[in-house]
Amino acid sequence: MFSHSFNTLSAPRRRYLLSLLLGFCLILLNAAPAAAAPDYVTDYYPVINEAELSIIEQDYAAALNAYQYAFAAVPSPFARDYYNAAICALLLQNEKQTYEYLEKLVEKGVSLEYLAQQPLLDSLAGTRHWKKFRRKYKKRRRAYEEHVKPDLRANLDELYARDQYFRQAEGGLRVYGDTIRKIEAANVQLLLDWVEQYGYPGEDLIGVADTLEQLPRFTIVIQRQTKARKGYDFSPILRDAVHHGQLAPQAAAYLLEQQAGRSTYGSKAFVRVNCSACQEDKKKPKYLGRYLLESRSEAEQQRVDAQRKALGLEALEDYRKKVLYNLNDNRFKLDYTWSVADYYAPSSEAASVLMQRLVVPE
Repeated sequence: MFSHSFNTLSAPRRRYLLSLLLGFCLILLNAAPAAAAPDYVTDYYPVINEAELSIIEQDYAAALNAYQYAFAAVPSPFARDYYNAAICALLLQNEKQTYEYLEKLVEKGVSLEYLAQQPLLDSLAGTRHWKKFRRKYKKRRRAYEEHVKPDLRANLDELYARDQYFRQAEGGLRVYGDTIRKIEAANVQLLLDWVEQYGYPGEDLIGVADTLEQLPRFTIVIQRQTKARKGYDFSPILRDAVHHGQLAPQAAAYLLEQQAGRSTYGSKAFVRVNCSACQEDKKKPKYLGRYLLESRSEAEQQRVDAQRKALGLEALEDYRKKVLYNLNDNRFKLDYTWSVADYYAPSSEAASVLMQRLVVPE
């Protein structure tokens, strides 16, 4: 209801409302330092959604206000949100706020080299403030390295290396199937032990590994544990991590779908069927190469949206809007590597089969 009512307001009224909410939130934080830990599903993710919807409306002032409100509500915002807030501030020519958020990104583990290569941010290179920011980078990087647990990240990365070693060897799964299954079981136990000891390995614990990574490599351990193979069910751990701000709901939804083997959250916003061999075929499907939707009944759509809301996600329609926007404007980070599923067909007939349960967006 809040989302619907908020979106009906004019941009100035939204900015005013968000500024009031931000001030109120700051007063509450100062007045109740011993308050219970926030639930990110109710206190953070919905406000981030409002910020992102303001971005696609190109109302960067409203977006920045929403980000400020969200950041004040929780102890540790996500790096991706700091990044989008920095871009909003830059577009509003708010230099001070831009660099404050860039500093937060460094404290999360994002490298100077990565930031310097990003759209819009590359325009800052050579400016006086960027040079100052660069001079202080090593000091902030050291603070980040002292805050996180680099040994734990190294151990988690080793899980990925172990997972891949025999899969990449000659013969792969066919030759080393038993060994691979034993490694998978051992990897699960190691990950569970570390989760029990440290909590879920989120950004505060292991950082973001130089870039705005969407899924750390260790999550391959979770993806291997599918329901079809009677693997370990990580869903309680993942959902708990989402509520505590240790795992973004979008990443959790993707991992939960990988385990379940079905699209319960609609992580794939669009599907695109490609066929390089079909270009000269007069019988090729009409919507080849277009962004299509998985066909869902109204009841199925409602179930997906209910699942998404329980995890702190926006409605599927809003998610698709963000993905489409990001396909045309890469200044912000609003989509994910799994947002568009690309399928490649060897023939027009195969492409037609793939497209049977796909529909054209209205």
